[in-house]
Amino acid sequence: MRVAVVGAGIGGMTAAIALARAGHDVDVLERAAGVSPLGAGLQVSANARRVLVHLGLGEAFASIATEPSRIVVRRWADDSVIGEAPLTGVHDARFGHAFANVARNDLARILVDAAVAMPNLRVRFGVGVEAIDQSGPHPVVRCTGDAIETDVVIGADGIHSVVRAAVAGADTPRFSGWAAFRAQVPRDRVGHLPVETTNRVGPGAHVVSYFIGQDQSHLNLVFIAPESEWTGESWTEQTSLSSLRDAFAGWSPQLQEIIDAVEEPVYRWALYDREPLATWRNGSVALLGDAAHPMLPFMAQGACQAIEDSAVLARCLEVADPSSRSVAQALASYESTRIERATRVQSGSYFNRIVFHYPDGEEQRARDAMFASEGWSTATDWVYEHDVLTAPLAPIS
Repeated sequence: MRVAVVGAGIGGMTAAIALARAGHDVDVLERAAGVSPLGAGLQVSANARRVLVHLGLGEAFASIATEPSRIVVRRWADDSVIGEAPLTGVHDARFGHAFANVARNDLARILVDAAVAMPNLRVRFGVGVEAIDQSGPHPVVRCTGDAIETDVVIGADGIHSVVRAAVAGADTPRFSGWAAFRAQVPRDRVGHLPVETTNRVGPGAHVVSYFIGQDQSHLNLVFIAPESEWTGESWTEQTSLSSLRDAFAGWSPQLQEIIDAVEEPVYRWALYDREPLATWRNGSVALLGDAAHPMLPFMAQGACQAIEDSAVLARCLEVADPSSRSVAQALASYESTRIERATRVQSGSYFNRIVFHYPDGEEQRARDAMFASEGWSTATDWVYEHDVLTAPLAPIS
């Protein structure tokens, strides 16, 4: 079967590899000229890592992964520990694979390298998709100066998806009221820091930090700060180190030392999501990852859920034939299998925008008591233990 995947991000490339391994003929269409270096770091939990291992990428992934010893939550003003969840020997023992942090461009690279080695998979950079036409017996992807007829179209083109309009009509992303400063520090400037994933939570803002890159080459930093509106033309822009300092003045002395060690440039990203969709598919077209369920980065599951989507999509299409009816039935099974879980994660991420940012007071103390409780470290077991490779698929009818 012919499949066009629009978007060469983490979800699109994982889907392309999974589909090509299942024997389909796959074209990946990506507007950008190559793999984007932006995005910095990703947290990859067992629910996603098991898919990458299943696709034959386990060794390559291990070569780029940093496995933190724990997730720790600290108070914004003094770095006192509020709560912790051990990872080493725990996450892998309970869920089958170790928790890892990676540089996004490293993961993108190993996915593209795996894809170009497959004879039935082509990655075409610099191809802008303008619309999807389903007026004929098979969908047609209309690109700049070209048109590609295929049997299935998968929209993995992110929160600003073009394909989404063919499924759910026109809508606009929802600005969250927060922006993320993203920066990195070379390891030799912060080599004294432990290899762990740290979340500093404070009034209206929080900071996430963890090591990424080959040999843990950089400390990845994400500073979430309130933003009343976003007026720039781009949802990402380069900003100054001084603006980052100003936004987090008064936070812990150690955080100030880390900020002083930042290697410019510093980027500022507007954080958008969308309301959950009622459907992810229309005819022979379906959505995946941020095109279907863009979420705020407050559960560290955006890339992981896209990877899960990819595995389920490949399983559902494995038994389909190129007829539009068969494809539509397979995509309906994919949607029914995935939509409740992904929407739950999406909604949880949206809720955490409040929980992480309580001002000091009664609600903050109750939240901190929750982080300190024994139950906190198991509260997200339902996310990590899910196995999309063996979980039942919704019936095809």
